[in-house]
Amino acid sequence: MLHARSLLDFGATLGTWFLCSVKVCHGQRLKEYNLWVCPHCERGVKVADVTDLSCEAQTSDDGIEWPWVKKAMKNFLTNLRLPPGQRALEHEVERLLALASAPLKGDCYLGIIALGFFAYHFMDTSERQNFIRTTVFGGVTFQKTVPLSYWDVYASGWPIFGLLAIAAETVQNDLQLQSLLQGEQPDVGLTGIDLGPRNCDFPGGPASKEDQRFMMALEKNLRGSDWLNGDEPSPPLPLRTTLEYLAQTSYRKCSWGRAAAYFAAAETLLSGNSVVSLAVWNSTKALVALGEHNLDGCEPNMTVYHEMQSVWPFWQILGRLEKRGLYDQAPDFTAALRPPPALPEAVRLKWQHLLHARHLKVEGKRLPMQAARPQEWGACLDDKADRAHIALSADLAQIDGLIVTLQSSVSSSANATKLCFHTFVLEQQKDFIVKGLTCAFGDAFETLDMEDHGQVLGAFTLHGQARLLIHRLDPARIWSEVGLNLTRPGAVMVGETDLSNSLRSDTGNLGALHNFARFSLHQLLPDLSRVVYLDEDVVVKGDLVELFQVPMRTERGAPGTVAAVQRSNQPLKTYVDVLQPAVPQWLPSEAPSFNAGVMVIDLERWRQRHASQLIAEWIAMNARRRLWLHGSQPPLLLLFHDEVVSLHWSWNVDGLGHRLNYPKNVLNEAKVLHWTGPLKPWRHHGVNRKLWEPHTRECGDLAKLWDLKEMFEVKLWDLIGKASNLLAMVESRVC
Repeated sequence: MLHARSLLDFGATLGTWFLCSVKVCHGQRLKEYNLWVCPHCERGVKVADVTDLSCEAQTSDDGIEWPWVKKAMKNFLTNLRLPPGQRALEHEVERLLALASAPLKGDCYLGIIALGFFAYHFMDTSERQNFIRTTVFGGVTFQKTVPLSYWDVYASGWPIFGLLAIAAETVQNDLQLQSLLQGEQPDVGLTGIDLGPRNCDFPGGPASKEDQRFMMALEKNLRGSDWLNGDEPSPPLPLRTTLEYLAQTSYRKCSWGRAAAYFAAAETLLSGNSVVSLAVWNSTKALVALGEHNLDGCEPNMTVYHEMQSVWPFWQILGRLEKRGLYDQAPDFTAALRPPPALPEAVRLKWQHLLHARHLKVEGKRLPMQAARPQEWGACLDDKADRAHIALSADLAQIDGLIVTLQSSVSSSANATKLCFHTFVLEQQKDFIVKGLTCAFGDAFETLDMEDHGQVLGAFTLHGQARLLIHRLDPARIWSEVGLNLTRPGAVMVGETDLSNSLRSDTGNLGALHNFARFSLHQLLPDLSRVVYLDEDVVVKGDLVELFQVPMRTERGAPGTVAAVQRSNQPLKTYVDVLQPAVPQWLPSEAPSFNAGVMVIDLERWRQRHASQLIAEWIAMNARRRLWLHGSQPPLLLLFHDEVVSLHWSWNVDGLGHRLNYPKNVLNEAKVLHWTGPLKPWRHHGVNRKLWEPHTRECGDLAKLWDLKEMFEVKLWDLIGKASNLLAMVESRVC
């Protein structure tokens, strides 16, 4: 436990450093990194993909030598506890302070964060308190300050945790002095969050005997506040001490003591092996993830400033792990899991590694097939004509949604003659779907005879303008393409227990064959280089030609494989267990996810990089190790998280299948309304039907058939519900 005396001594040490430095405006620019003007923030939530983990390898536009900054930060921490006469490199402190005071426009976000915590130590007490409570350096959660896992921060090489540790000591020192001079006062920050002490160190009440013993062991091991002294850190805490504490204390959702224990165990495990095996490396990563889980399990508005008030030295332990530099000595097998360099170089190196490991290479561009085609339909089968191509995949239960999607798309287009729709159906369901489309659009179905496209069953001309091709969907081919060579779709493992469980999930049937058709579009549409993919539960209010023509480059200049609306409020870790050692490649845990129900796909880039082969491998792995939930989207997130062209939010206003409170201005500005969720608008219990019904079409002859289909669906869901309840009752009695 850190005592008041050591805190006061630490304040005097920083004061000496301050007197030795030049008079500069201490981090004046950094103080402007608050929640509303932070250049990397979006409505108070930092966009994760701005974090550049290898920025020191680049030349900054501002001429900042980031490799030098990182080295100088480490030197600062190493020299911090030494007496003034023994310190070296004090000129580096002056340069760092000057740099922190200058306008910072570079993309090296971790470097900027490090400079912020560094400059914090050279402010007076009132400046420090305001700075640490109202900016992104302390006034938000850790994940908003640094949108990466603790392991990734450690892997970056920036001494973030060491700087946080000494900042925490300063905060505690300031709070003790404030308490002596002013007494206890309410502490409310700029965000309105109560910044006073929280009951998180010991959620169950006062410190137990086990807590006290473990804290004493930690202090003895860290040697009070001298844990940074010397070139070589002191030996790690014995593993037995840590394991005894973990065994003696019960699991709690929020436990900073157990977090410190997991971090200590990780340091011990990693430091005690001269040759690190893959098992040890993964175990260490998992221990750090467990510690992070215990810190993140607290209240949602638990800020970094709150954590700085803790009596548990979890950041000191991680800071000492940084000082050991063990990540730099990691074996070669971790190359795939190392944080990548800056975009767009990261994308190239990612594919270089993925393909080289499988003895593959990027293929050249394919030439379109030249076989004879009906002249009026040939324009919809290759890129020669100026057409926008839209792909959909539908079954009998989605015929209503398919009709509305097509109808709304045609009516919303400025020039519908440029639209080519490609609908994929099971051959045994073709007749019913063709009758429904014929009735809805009043157009005759035309059978096509094309030598090179035997999978095209026929075509429609919608309202005399847009073209619609009906393609045959082969289930065996789709399952094989995604690595699920199945004859029984009911056995599909996509993150749910099985298909029946998928049907019962809150998001609908995630295991349906048609959800996986998007993984085979590069083969199903062999002569197209780009396509817009749409789910059938949408109403289109914008011009799909505009969506089809979106430039496929990300904001950071990297080539894009998919374009989609990103979800900053649902990061990758929501869908993929990014911290699990079995995850096949590095992922930024807080990077935005995206919904794959409305997206543009660069089919040529997909083909060249054998994307389906990689996805198939990971789907097969997920069936064994459970890397993700939520159906068919996570493999796309895993592979293309850094290649997403961010579309404007209006292109996918989703959640209409469960949300009833969308603001009118959002609905009015939407270009695509999307009924994600179980309450589809064509179902008897669907919601938001007023937005959907204007685009429906009545079919007199098929009305009875559709009523029969609806009744069948109702009975099917009723049977599934009863079976689910029966299964739950049996399981409860067995248990």
